[in-house]
Amino acid sequence: MTDSFDLAALRSRLDEAPDGATLRPIGLGSVHVGDGALEALPDAVASLLRERSGSVAIVSDHTPKRYRAGELLEFVTKAVASVVKVRGVFVGDPGHNAHADEETLARAKKQSQGASCIVAVGSGTVVDIGKVLAASHNVPYLVVQTADSVNGFADDRSVLLIKGVKRTMPSTWANVLIADSDVLAEAPVEMNASGLADLIAMFTAPADWYLANLLGMDDSYSPTVVALAREQGPALLEAARRVPEADRGALGQIASTLTLSGISMGIAGTTAPCSGMEHAVSHLLEMAAVKAGDEAALHGLQVGASSVVASLLWQRVLDEIADGGLERVVVPDAVASESAVRAAFLTVDPSGDMAAECWREHEKKLARWSQVRDRVAMAAAQWPSHEKALRHLLAPPTTIVEALLSAGAPVNFADLTPSVSDEAARWAVASCNLMRERFSVADLASFLGIWDEAFVDGLLAEAKSFGGSP
Repeated sequence: MTDSFDLAALRSRLDEAPDGATLRPIGLGSVHVGDGALEALPDAVASLLRERSGSVAIVSDHTPKRYRAGELLEFVTKAVASVVKVRGVFVGDPGHNAHADEETLARAKKQSQGASCIVAVGSGTVVDIGKVLAASHNVPYLVVQTADSVNGFADDRSVLLIKGVKRTMPSTWANVLIADSDVLAEAPVEMNASGLADLIAMFTAPADWYLANLLGMDDSYSPTVVALAREQGPALLEAARRVPEADRGALGQIASTLTLSGISMGIAGTTAPCSGMEHAVSHLLEMAAVKAGDEAALHGLQVGASSVVASLLWQRVLDEIADGGLERVVVPDAVASESAVRAAFLTVDPSGDMAAECWREHEKKLARWSQVRDRVAMAAAQWPSHEKALRHLLAPPTTIVEALLSAGAPVNFADLTPSVSDEAARWAVASCNLMRERFSVADLASFLGIWDEAFVDGLLAEAKSFGGSP
């Protein structure tokens, strides 16, 4: 039987929330999670195709996906073909990870042109591409989730590679999301560990969002949104130790929390509830790998290792503020900032395209800061209450490390697969505040004057001290 994911109850809760009027409506149509969830597929497709004609485009990559001792993609194709004619759209090359770049999207749009519905069978990148196709063709969208790998199944945004830079762009909600226990249990352990590690950002990212709101850099902060996934934190930490054995209860808990996490981003209109400094570091690691023609580690696993660093940084920043740090805030001018951005990204992309794209967004952050810099004094005057709120949102590094290790996820960049060199990790962490408009604890560390090479090296050394391979 399919476990119930009660969207109606969630909508009622949001309507009754104190800040509910500021939130966007949930655009997700229906969610089928648990045992036998895939049984809903034929009827779901038939329902989406009412008053529509034409074939259904099934989008997937070349990665094998198991389901009940068979091939999942074959099962999905036959199930959909029992209702309507289908066509296959493959993204990426065999043996390599797919990327949601301009070329891949253009090719997939052409191959899916005229489809009456898009069905995505895959994890993060495949689902992000499917969202773009459905939005582009203005057709219904159904997702068959193949692992507990990321939190992007249930939101209305896609992470794309634009001019070599990871950008999160509006796309569309899924009309139907299906996460079958048999499929999740057959997924590689590291894929499910990746989703748990992606969710671990709930112990750092909301603090970045709160900070941005406090300093006037983001007006969208919502305690209600943060609570959606964060209140699942204790259950998530308990589920972590059961990931390596593919425990169905644990995988179901993770799947439901990933769905809540995705919904939280959709109703907030931003990925900030679940994406702070730690996600920026992961994006940079992947950007560098793609530019070099290399494979990157799983996004969620990179987020997990980055969350350890982010948690450590938050400890140091809070200590700095307790020592009067907010009175010493200094922001570099635009000329110095542009020079820093271009220097950081020219090392990865000598063409300058990546640097130009990053500076375009970073410049917006500086422009906003020039309008709200008086908020620092206001924050300092009320700091005890804000520090209490931030510490409530954060988790100690040891809590994050224990959860990652128990799930079989790396806590150090060097233990990722492929391994990330010390030099690459240093570059990604040191540059994470330079790639986008989003304000994070790394920006504040820079404004406090502590974000230099020696500081970053010390941060990474402390993170590395937590141990080796899980």
